Amino acid sequence: MRQLLALSIAVTVSLFLSTSISVVMRKPLRGVLNHLCPGSDATSFWMSFTTVMLYVTPLLFTLLFLGTVIVTDLINVVRTALAALLFGSFAALLVVGYQIARARPVPR
Repeated sequence: MRQLLALSIAVTVSLFLSTSISVVMRKPLRGVLNHLCPGSDATSFWMSFTTVMLYVTPLLFTLLFLGTVIVTDLINVVRTALAALLFGSFAALLVVGYQIARARPVPR
């Protein structure tokens, strides 16, 4: 399998699953941020920031680990992309969860 095709598959898998995670997290995250943030501008910023991080972190891990695939057949590329994506998603969600757990609501 050509490197460009392997990269395209890995990026597509990463973006698809990151979109799924972002869609699932959107409503609960907005509720928590509305409770923690003093205004709608702050909530919008942190929603956008978190969504970008939920895309960038898994994509970064996917691109880093894709170089470790020795035999570039479809199964190995998808397996490596999924493993890296799950690791990156877990890392991003862990950081977001930790920051939210530490946050205290601002008095309004």
